[in-house]
Amino acid sequence: MKRWICAVLLSLAPWAGASDSDPAAVVAPLFAARDAFYEDVNKFQAGSLTEAQLVERISDQFAPLLDDRKVALRVMGRFARQASEDARVMFTERLESSLVDAYARGLAGYGGEQLVLPETGVILKPGRAMVEARLESPGKDPLPIQFAMGYHPDNGWLVENVVIAGINLGVTLRNQFADLVKSSGSIEGAIESWTFESVSAN
Repeated sequence: MKRWICAVLLSLAPWAGASDSDPAAVVAPLFAARDAFYEDVNKFQAGSLTEAQLVERISDQFAPLLDDRKVALRVMGRFARQASEDARVMFTERLESSLVDAYARGLAGYGGEQLVLPETGVILKPGRAMVEARLESPGKDPLPIQFAMGYHPDNGWLVENVVIAGINLGVTLRNQFADLVKSSGSIEGAIESWTFESVSAN
């Protein structure tokens, strides 16, 4: 299930020009992401899009999606200050690669889930918002999802974190990075060990 959410996150496209206080603009990139994901699923399942082509498409979309450095530093947590600049850059690249991998593999586990979005988000303050959504699956109870959104002047509203049924994915990834530092014995070792499984674990 979390693989499918990663897929949705990676298919988001920047929504430049939106207001930092417009509730409808907050949700617009999520609608675009959802529709793009369903389109890609249909093409992939119909055989008109190979996995390699899909990964390439998502890789191209990913670069402008987030402030990669900011997200990577959050996942590294307290270790970010201890890491060298080269190490931070390397982890940013590995984190991006692992999320792209999660998208591609997530398609294989897609079971007809439908992401139901509200018409507007909740503005917490200018530039910060929350979107309360749910994931509906055949024969299962709806799964509540919270998207934490941040406004970027150059790129519009972007997803900064996701909470799925009370599980904070940002915190989960940060804890997994800390565990890798402990098990490998160094920040560099944790970065080298970071893979798709780090994103999809638990």
